[in-house]
Amino acid sequence: MEPLLRILMVDDVTRYQSLYEQAITDAIPASVCFATNGEEALTRLVPPLAFDLVILDLNMPRLNGEETLKRLRLDPAFDHVPIVILTGDTSAEVHRRLLDLGADDFVEKGAPPEIFVARLKSQLRHKLTIDRLARVAVDMDLFAAGVLHDIRNLETTIKLVTDVTSDSLANAAEIKKPQILEDLTILEDKSEQLGRYATEIIAMVRDTHRPLHLQRKALPPLIHWAMRMVGSGYSEENAKPSFEIQGELSPVVADEHFLQLILLNLLQNSVKYRREGVRPHIIVSQRAGRSEYRQVLGPSIITCVRDNGRGIKAYDLRKVFEPFVRGSNASGHEGFGLGLSLVAKVMATMSGRAWAEIPADGLPGTVICLELPAPIGRSPEYII
Repeated sequence: MEPLLRILMVDDVTRYQSLYEQAITDAIPASVCFATNGEEALTRLVPPLAFDLVILDLNMPRLNGEETLKRLRLDPAFDHVPIVILTGDTSAEVHRRLLDLGADDFVEKGAPPEIFVARLKSQLRHKLTIDRLARVAVDMDLFAAGVLHDIRNLETTIKLVTDVTSDSLANAAEIKKPQILEDLTILEDKSEQLGRYATEIIAMVRDTHRPLHLQRKALPPLIHWAMRMVGSGYSEENAKPSFEIQGELSPVVADEHFLQLILLNLLQNSVKYRREGVRPHIIVSQRAGRSEYRQVLGPSIITCVRDNGRGIKAYDLRKVFEPFVRGSNASGHEGFGLGLSLVAKVMATMSGRAWAEIPADGLPGTVICLELPAPIGRSPEYII
C-alpha cells in the first residue's frame, strides 16, 4: 500500500536520516523526504509537491531553520501545514519567538523515538482534521451550486408551462382542453417537487451547520430510536420492517444528533427500497475498524447496517454517495439523491467515513458501513 502522508525533514546531519525515517514509518503511514538546508527545503516544497508536515532543524548552513520558517509562513499555501522544530535549545525566549513566527511544536534533539513520533502524530491529527473540514466546505459550495441549478431548471419548467397554459386558455378550442388539463397537472407536480426539494435542502443546511459535539455514545439507544421512528410509519404487515442487532455493540465517538440523523436515513432507505412482496429485515452489527489512518487517528469501529432490499449494483457503490446521484435500482422511487451524500459529508465532519458493500453471502440487499473513532480509555464520556 502506498504511504498516505508525506513528511519533509530538513536537517543537515545526514547520518541520522535512516534512524529518523525508520522511527516515523514504523509508527505512521507516511513517506519521509529529506533536505539538508532551508534553500533545498524551499525548492522541494514548491507545488505540485504536497507535504503534510515539515520537521525543521534550526542550525543549518545557507538558510537556517528560523529564516526558513519565516518564508514558509509568508506563503498562504503553507498556512495549514504543521511545522515541528527540531532543536537542542530549550530557551523559553527562543521557543516564544519561534511560536510567534508560526512553529507548531518542538522536539528536542536526542528525545526518545516514542516522544518524537507522538508529537508528529499530534500535529498530523490536527492537519487531517483541517483538511477534512476544508473538503467538506468545498463540497458544500458545489452542493449549493448544484441545488441552485436544479431549482432554476424547475422554475423554468413551471414558467414555461404557465405561459403555454395562459396562451392556450385565451383562445382554446374545446379539443385542446385535455392538453391544458394535462399541462396544469404537470405544473402542480413540479410545484410540489420544488417544495419538497426546498424542504430537504433547508433541513440539510440547518443540520450540517450546527456545532459538533463529539463524545462517547452508546449505539443501542440511538438505533432503537431510529427503529421506532421507521417502524411506526407502516401498518401493513408485509411492509412493516423487522430489526435485529447482532452481538454487543461498542460505543463510538460521534455527535449524537448527527448520528441519529444518519441511522434514521439508513433505516428509512432500507424500507423505502424494499423488494416487492418481501418484508424488510434490517440487521445492525459491528466489526473492527480498517481505516488506513488508524496509526495516526487511533482505533476505529465499523457499524454495518444490512438490509434485504433491492440492493445496489456494483458499479453504483461509489456513485450513490455523490450529490444528486441515485442508484440504478432506485428508479421509480421519489427522492433527489441527497440522503447518502449527506451521510458521507456528516461522517467526514465526525472524523469518520461511509461506504456501501454488496453482502458477502450473495443474498439480496445492501450493507452500509459507518466507520467512526473508538473511545479512548474507559471514561464515560470522551469529548474531542
